[in-house]
Amino acid sequence: MLQLDLANLTARRQLLVYVALPLAYIVTGRLGLLLAVPPGYATPAFVPAGIAVTATFIAGASALPGTFLGSFLLNLWIGHLIAGGNNWTQIVTALIIATGSMTQAAIGGAALRRTIGYPAPFRKPNDVLFFFLVAPILCLTSATLSLGALWVLGVVKLSELPMNWVMWWLGDTLGVLVALPLMIWLADEP
Repeated sequence: MLQLDLANLTARRQLLVYVALPLAYIVTGRLGLLLAVPPGYATPAFVPAGIAVTATFIAGASALPGTFLGSFLLNLWIGHLIAGGNNWTQIVTALIIATGSMTQAAIGGAALRRTIGYPAPFRKPNDVLFFFLVAPILCLTSATLSLGALWVLGVVKLSELPMNWVMWWLGDTLGVLVALPLMIWLADEP
């Protein structure tokens, strides 16, 4: 009986990580990118950043493949919409952004787990204050890695880089600040 319960728990977790997480990332990401600044990858509100950090905060490193997959598929779709089709630049762009998103989720989830604690986060008012102070720092990761590489590829022009970087960083920060508490509540975590 215990083995069956463990098998069900493992299957449920895999379903969440490999199906629900990428699907939530794609759907909420596409909605957020409706507000994107040119060329179309940076937005002032990006909930998937918060979903990804929360998933890694709750499930640990096992959530990272789902984040990568969701980000890759979303950005492949966005690249297709921007270019009117997919070419090697759009595929490499999607891979780079997915790597940046996954790296940010890994750093963010691990940092919050170590500092705030898990499975009982936000027990003290200082935890909430720390979360609000550290979230903008954690969100430097994806904007910096992704846009640096997109500039090198020529996807983002140098003149567009500052506005895109600020929008990306603000969007990820807002996404983490809003989505993490909401996702913890929805996941019925403490």
